Amino acid sequence: MDQIISSQAMRQWEEANFAAGLADPLDLMDIAGSGCAQEFWQYSKRFPDFRRLVIFAGHGNNGGDGVVIADTLSKILPQKILLALALPAEKFSPSSRHFFKRLPGSVEVVPAADVVLRSGDLIIDALLGTGCRAPLREPYKSLIGQINRSRLKVFSIDLPSGLGTDVSVKADMTAVIGGFKDLLFTADGVENSGALRLVELPLELAPSDPGKLFATHAQWYIRTTPPQDRNIHKYQRGSVLVIGGSREYLQAPFLTARSALRNGAGLVRLAVPFAVPPANGTLGVINQTIAAEKGCFTGKSMTHIQPFMAKTSCIAAGPGMGRECATTEFVAQLLEIPTPLILDADALYHTAQLLEKLQRRPAPTILTPHWGEAQKLAAGANSVLPEDPVQAAIMLAKLCNAAVLLKGARSVIADPTGKVYLNTSGTPALATAGSGDVLTGLIAGEVAQAGGITTLAQGALSAARGAFLHGMAGELAQLQFGSRGVLADDLTEYAARSAAYLENKLYKQ
Repeated sequence: MDQIISSQAMRQWEEANFAAGLADPLDLMDIAGSGCAQEFWQYSKRFPDFRRLVIFAGHGNNGGDGVVIADTLSKILPQKILLALALPAEKFSPSSRHFFKRLPGSVEVVPAADVVLRSGDLIIDALLGTGCRAPLREPYKSLIGQINRSRLKVFSIDLPSGLGTDVSVKADMTAVIGGFKDLLFTADGVENSGALRLVELPLELAPSDPGKLFATHAQWYIRTTPPQDRNIHKYQRGSVLVIGGSREYLQAPFLTARSALRNGAGLVRLAVPFAVPPANGTLGVINQTIAAEKGCFTGKSMTHIQPFMAKTSCIAAGPGMGRECATTEFVAQLLEIPTPLILDADALYHTAQLLEKLQRRPAPTILTPHWGEAQKLAAGANSVLPEDPVQAAIMLAKLCNAAVLLKGARSVIADPTGKVYLNTSGTPALATAGSGDVLTGLIAGEVAQAGGITTLAQGALSAARGAFLHGMAGELAQLQFGSRGVLADDLTEYAARSAAYLENKLYKQ
């Protein structure tokens, strides 16, 4: 399910399906545990030298999921598996007891209090999931402390145990069961849940009140990927015009242009206000040097850009553009062009002075501000944004008559109707210069592949898909370069690898 719900709503959703005879608790636990095991198996490939898997299991259904995971992984992992029980097995829920009786002898069962964690262990946290209340009681509080002090890699099931209380497991990845819980998008959720993966459940009845918050995830990305004909040609994949750069910032627009190509645009033109230095960008980008003053766009630059408009699916403007006063006049003219427009970086600075023009635009606009840029845009309309990122993105989308991607650890994408996507991919490795320029190019590639867009809802979808791919690229690049060594240059290539990985998953379904 794509909608974001509370833990209570998730339980009510399951109970409604049980009551209607459309789901069975044992079948659901088997599906959930097996799905989490498959996600962990993929995760464990990052650590081929790990020696032992320790699964901490609580007495509720989260612990039952842990038991199913132990059973499933015992058939495919060569490493020793230790099932560490927080409480004696007699205290298991009925469903958990059912699967506990089926455990093979190769899984060693021990009291969690007796476990001594050591280097080379991987941990699965199946202690509590959604089944906890503050303040946290023993033995769970002590076990969470032990897990966190070990500084080992932790894979949590459904939610990091204790999230929403006074203490929480700090996970590196969380396999979310059924639907994304709202706690994952709080400050503590972002800090403690790590990367997110969704394990879907076959629940026929929909939640009674799913709301307007949607989560991006791999299955959603696959479902929203348009089919591609075998006899397609470059013009059917759309064309992008990237406008950016200045005498101070030469490289940014090249990152954007290359990213648009890597994300499926058939043709990318790059308009820059300076002579293009050799070996910049990629040979696939068509470079255009635009008339300018002192290396910056001015009102006179637009006449040199107009000839490219006829075959342009969308424009991506702003990376490296600079903040010269003369460039504001250029952006004012840009806002009048009836072509889908993605505005980022310095283009947002100029647009904050042109809110009325933005609001009257004859074609869809996508804005990609960070928090400071979002505040400046709101100030241009004599407004102050609320502190909550979701409400801030909705308000800004209405103020600007645009689809808004508000950047953050869990980026928020909103359209003026109040529909919101919360991005679930990403890593601190993305906090590097040029990362936002790559994101702009990925979104432009999405718009181009869609053949252009005609509505803000389509703009929000393109922005959400671009944001998810950007986050996946960061996760994949981090495996190669670590959380501190990823460059924006890497992200362009890893975005294409991420799309290829997701495309491969599509063919396996």
